[in-house]
This record gives sequence, C-alpha cells and structure tokens, in this order.
Amino acid sequence: MSRVEQRFLAVGIAGLVLCVLGASLDAKAMLGAWVAAAIFAISLPLGALTILMVHGLTGGRWGEAVRQPLRVMIAMLPFALILLLPVLMRLDLIFPWAGADSAMLSEKVREKLAYLNVPFFLLRFAVCAAIWLVLTWVMLGSTSEDSEKAGNGRKYALGLILHALAVSVFAIDWMLSIEPEFTSTIYALCEASAEVVGAFALAILVLAARRAVEVIPGGEEDVALSEDLANMQVGFLLTWIYLVFMQWVVVWGGDLPDEIGWYIIRATGGWRYLLWLLIALQAAAFTGSLGRRLKRSHDGLVWLTVAALAGHFADVFWRIRPPLFSGGLLALWHDAVAWMGLGGLWLALFLFLLRRPDRIVWWRREVAHG
Repeated sequence: MSRVEQRFLAVGIAGLVLCVLGASLDAKAMLGAWVAAAIFAISLPLGALTILMVHGLTGGRWGEAVRQPLRVMIAMLPFALILLLPVLMRLDLIFPWAGADSAMLSEKVREKLAYLNVPFFLLRFAVCAAIWLVLTWVMLGSTSEDSEKAGNGRKYALGLILHALAVSVFAIDWMLSIEPEFTSTIYALCEASAEVVGAFALAILVLAARRAVEVIPGGEEDVALSEDLANMQVGFLLTWIYLVFMQWVVVWGGDLPDEIGWYIIRATGGWRYLLWLLIALQAAAFTGSLGRRLKRSHDGLVWLTVAALAGHFADVFWRIRPPLFSGGLLALWHDAVAWMGLGGLWLALFLFLLRRPDRIVWWRREVAHG
C-alpha cells in the first residue's frame, strides 16, 4: 500500500475504535450515525453499476473516459454491503417496526407489517445483495468492446431491470421504512438518480486528477471531452432535480399530513441550513455546467464536480439522518467518528484498487473459481 493509503487506513481503524466506544455508550445514537454513512458508501457503487450498464446500451466516448474509475467503484460493492452488517444485527434500533409491539404502532404502520417484518426484510436484503454481486461479477468481466457485440444489449437491459428492482426494494426498506408512516411512489427513482449523480461526479474527479480532460477531443468536432462529461453530469443532475421537485409538489399539493411531516422534520432546526446548503450546491453545479467556459476549464470542471458530489453527500445525510438524530450539536460526534472510520477504510481500499486494477481482475477470477 502507498503512504496515502496507509494513512487513510490508520484513520479508518482509529474511527472504528471510536465507533465501538460510541456504541458502548449509546448504541442507538451510534448506529443511527453509522447507517447514514453506510448508505452513502453503497450509493456510489450502485450508481456506477447504473452508469456502466446504460453505457453498455448506448455507447459513447464519455463512458469510455470514466470506465476505469466506475469499475473500481463497482468493485467496492462487496465491501459496502459488509458495512451494513452492524445495522442488520440491531434493526430494532433503527426501524420502529422491528421488534416493536404492534399495539404501540399506528394503524397505518400496522397495515404494512405483512411487508415490514424482520424475516422478510432479511430475505429481501439477501436477494438484493445476490443480484448486485452477480451484476458486479458480470460488469467487471465486461470490456469496452462488449457493448458492440450482438446480443450484449439484452444482457445490459436485463441487468438494468434487475438492478432497478433491487434499488427500489433497498430504498423502501433501508430509507422509507425508517419513518414507516411516510409513503412515496417516486422515492426509489429519486434515490437511483442521486446514486448516479454521486458516482459520475466521483468518476470525473478521479479522471481529472490523472489527465487534462479539457484538451482531449470529445465526441464531436471542436468539443472537448470535459464538455461531454459536464453535459452528462448536468443531465443526471437535471433528472434528480426534476424527480425530487415532483415528489415535493405532489406531497404539498395533495396536503398529505404524514408525508408533509417528513419534510417538516428536515426543514426545521439546524436541518434547514443543511437543506439550503444542499440546494445551493446542486444549483451551482447545474447552472455552472450550462456555461461552456467553465466546462472547457480543468479547474472549472473540477469545482463543478466537487459541488455535485458534495451535494450528493448532503442529500443522503439530509434524507437519512434527521429522524435518527437526538441531542444537540455535540451529538454530531457520532457522525464524525462514523464517517472517519467508514470513510478512511473506503478511501484506502478505493485508492488501492485504483492504483492496482489488476486486483479487480484477480478478485473476479477467485470468485469464478469458487
């Protein structure tokens, strides 16, 4: 491992030690902080899976440029799934329906208990994990030429269908059911689009750190590769913005009490400042990507991408953390150590695989041979 990777690993281990200490003091508070960080960690590989399968169907120079960092993110999926294990061991600390007396739950939640029960939850997660691991194995074995071969379009189309179903189940189980009174038929699409925004932003940052993308030719004459990447990013951002806005319009326009309560929790107290920051970051990334001058500048592309990735981080934290948070500003130390431990380990492994892509091929070969 390089010196940078060793430092991230040391930070991650130190963070894990502090997480164990935090769990011994207040397991519920510590696990609430951990689940938000773990969901962010898994969102990047899931978004990378979506992008690579879409590129397998459509092709394009933009996909070839970011293929390697996306493959590394996909290879991180097994590790991201492992990060969810602490939550699986104590579901009752995160989900109000898990292990609770049904008589103490609202009528609306009791009507959902045929779906929201621990054995069925674990079964659904196992199926989703199996789908993603199979897709990971398939996508890591595919090459850039595979999308041009006859019949491979069906493989990517089937993969996208299975992936969409798994993401939908995952969003309902791990996010919506934290507040089981809340119902949204568009939430899974919001989550899927957010995953794509985060994964694509990270892929551009990795590419920009290694190459001067603003001088590489794009897909058309007099168009730089940086413009193509920025245009794709603004398309993904626009999709996310549209879906999130439509969910808000339906909830407020329909005057739905339980659904409005979901927004009220996240728009009061200190959370409203995070909401403003989220809006500002994604608005800056979107509007900035409309100007050609920034897209043809290396620094401009980097800053636009940083804003998009930071916006995705704020979005995940804003959606997941408020109902699980209790206490004042000092209680955020649980989040600090959770992100420290999880982030340090994730970055150490990500940078190692990025520097040693041959280890991805080795991992896939070992899986294939059992």
